[in-house]
Amino acid sequence: MGQLLFGAVIISFSAVFVKLAGVPPAVSAFYRMFFGGLTLLVMLAATRNLSAVRRSLAWPALACAVFFCADLLCWHASINYIGPGLATLVGNFQVFLITIVAAIQARRLPRTGFLAAMGLAVAGLYLVVGRGFAEQTPEFRLGVGYGLATAVFYGLFILTLKKAVTDGGRAGPMAAMAVLSLAGAVLLAPVVLLGGHSLVLPTATGLFSLLGLGVIGQGIGWLAISTGLAGVRPALAGLILLLQPTLSYVWDVSFFGKTTGPVELCGVALALAGIYIGSTRRS
Repeated sequence: MGQLLFGAVIISFSAVFVKLAGVPPAVSAFYRMFFGGLTLLVMLAATRNLSAVRRSLAWPALACAVFFCADLLCWHASINYIGPGLATLVGNFQVFLITIVAAIQARRLPRTGFLAAMGLAVAGLYLVVGRGFAEQTPEFRLGVGYGLATAVFYGLFILTLKKAVTDGGRAGPMAAMAVLSLAGAVLLAPVVLLGGHSLVLPTATGLFSLLGLGVIGQGIGWLAISTGLAGVRPALAGLILLLQPTLSYVWDVSFFGKTTGPVELCGVALALAGIYIGSTRRS
């Protein structure tokens, strides 16, 4: 449980690093994958397990990288428009996509408890962003749209991550995450250049922020989560992982002065409660 708790806390700073970097979404996504992949390679070398990288060079990890790249592009754009807290909260609605896909595969309707959780989360989201949505700025509406797209691609990433990590038992989480991270960097480099952006970082703040994003968020954080999940009950894991959107919202208010009121806070609480219940009732 300690590893999972540690991972959830430190990846909550990922959105903060993205905001501080002050670079286009594709650039921050590229450096997250690049620095994260290098960090994991160093860890593999330190544990004398570099040979596992070759076993991870298979389509599951590469397909997973495509969804992860799309997830990061949308999430980083959403952060720039609506802030770290709200972007992370909306992105965590992936829980419901995953369960709906599982229900379709099983050819049966989700259980009543899950449907109630979904309704609770949607009600909370409405209190946060739905009230007066038409009167919001175009940037805010676009940020919410990117957040919902993040949830879709995040769900697709999670659905393919299990196969990428296990790979029939031939490769572990660290090697699979290293491969999909570096593959993602390769995919994102042309996206940056075709978008007219540069990979040259203009400020020291941007460099250190993206180093933190890659090394702490992508490398250490995801590794701690992927290894910590194995020994924790699903209900407890769902509760612990809710620290990420919760703390991201706290950091947004604390570091960036996000204004919030009682109705919005009530909506955040309802959305987090719905996501938690939904994440623990996937069966």
